[in-house]
Amino acid sequence: MRTRIFNKMTTPEVEAYLARGGDTIFIAVGVVECHGELPIDCETIGPEAYAVLLAEKADGLAMINLPYFYPGATITSPATVYLSIRDGMDYLRKICLSLVDQGFKKIFFTSGHGPAPMTINGFCRDFFEETLIHPCHLLQLVQASGVKIDRTQNYAMYGAYKIMNQMEYLPVDPEGKGYAGERVPNDPAMTNFSKLYSGLGGYTCQLYDDARQHGGGYVFASEEERLEKCTIGEQQMRAIVDACDIVELKNALGDYQDYVQRMYQKFPRIKKVR
Repeated sequence: MRTRIFNKMTTPEVEAYLARGGDTIFIAVGVVECHGELPIDCETIGPEAYAVLLAEKADGLAMINLPYFYPGATITSPATVYLSIRDGMDYLRKICLSLVDQGFKKIFFTSGHGPAPMTINGFCRDFFEETLIHPCHLLQLVQASGVKIDRTQNYAMYGAYKIMNQMEYLPVDPEGKGYAGERVPNDPAMTNFSKLYSGLGGYTCQLYDDARQHGGGYVFASEEERLEKCTIGEQQMRAIVDACDIVELKNALGDYQDYVQRMYQKFPRIKKVR
């Protein structure tokens, strides 16, 4: 295929994919927010790169350019674009209803933002109840792959920019001094509450009082260094996807959705409570 990026395909290419039985799409759910020395779309590019790699492996398509969702604690920064959790769920519902109507029956989400499950997971259950199509949020892709990456050598986020042909957006400064990830401490009121609440299983609705509390990023001293780190990151991302059982999951999802159809025929009562 010329490309597996849905947004970049021609109409005949999409029609040919669906006509031969293709029914799988990987949707990258992003966010645009302050992120230190990193471009503010860094947690959008990562999911997009994973969506493309997974689509290549599982004979699917990848939907990109969905960057605006609930950001969480960084709302206080002027670099952060805000949508509510409900806004995001409603937006995904409209998109996925269209995709199902178009012929896509296996829907997967990739994400890379901490609060993303607050939007995606609730949506997945609601959409399943409404359509009997079960979207899957690939939340722990890295952990599930079993690939071990030294935290001090983790350049996967930079690899995403290389995979998506957008390395030029990673800034280069000849005075670059490496990792610039030192953060300003959170206010004790939030730190103490979060510690106590998380111990009881709670998820704190955090709010930063300084944009540097959500910092990070590597300051490259040259284009050569940027290419080196991005190449390592690309290799790390490809290794993670290579080790992922996405084809097995795709097949199991098809079997499960067939099973659900049988259950709704066996128990017609539950159709009334949906």
